[in-house]
Amino acid sequence: MSRGGDFPPRIQSLLLGGSLYNRNEETGRIRHEVSGRRALRSLIDLNPFLIRIMPSHKQELIASAQVRTHQRMYQLRGSNSSMVHIVLGGCVMEEPVYGEAATTRIHGVGAVLGDIEVLSPDVHTPITRSLNMTVTLALSLERMRGLADVYPSIAMAIGQAVTERIAVAERVYNRHALPTDRRLAGLFTYLLEHCSVPSVRYGRRLEGLSQGDLADALSVSRATIETAVRTLRDRGLLVTGYRTYEFPSERKLAEVGKVRIPQQMVTGEASETI
Repeated sequence: MSRGGDFPPRIQSLLLGGSLYNRNEETGRIRHEVSGRRALRSLIDLNPFLIRIMPSHKQELIASAQVRTHQRMYQLRGSNSSMVHIVLGGCVMEEPVYGEAATTRIHGVGAVLGDIEVLSPDVHTPITRSLNMTVTLALSLERMRGLADVYPSIAMAIGQAVTERIAVAERVYNRHALPTDRRLAGLFTYLLEHCSVPSVRYGRRLEGLSQGDLADALSVSRATIETAVRTLRDRGLLVTGYRTYEFPSERKLAEVGKVRIPQQMVTGEASETI
């Protein structure tokens, strides 16, 4: 019982990037949530893909799947894989190949690896590997197709996931008219929303990505990415370490990247709330 008859503070669970935070609704303070069984349950309950599915249909999907944890550089999918992975946390790189053309994409929480194949059986399975420790909900492609055939809310959620892929390609990756440093700032802003991990210094950060990964994602040379990284560093927008990227002001990063973001909560200027 609280002192003086006061009610305990109301705590709201937030999924930011691929990590869970607790927000005190009275003070606005945000803290990273402790991991464990409760955190895993929250990762499932708050997953952007799963929340679109009717509760009874979601229960059927979860009962058909297994939670899997993958270390960095683990290959989740490829020519020998028939699994669909719903990303609960972490960051993955997908390299779909269509003929001789290859387009690299980086995905985080809420991504459905195999969504296009659920709808289009003739699509080749892309090579997908984890860029850091990644947690997924995995089930067979055949089972996911069966669930989508039976449950309309699952089919609709998969369709929305595919539509979002197309939108992200235009909004984040295919902005070739912009200078590379602005394109990179936009990509970083997007990845913070979907792939970030907690950081003591600035609230959250990106980890596991190499400059080569970033170059592949934006279809430029590694030397071009190195120049863009140096430009963002010189402007005070980026702090780098070994495969780590931190951002003193996510708001300013988004402005340089010419993208819109939700109200800032845990990075840069708001880091004192952690």
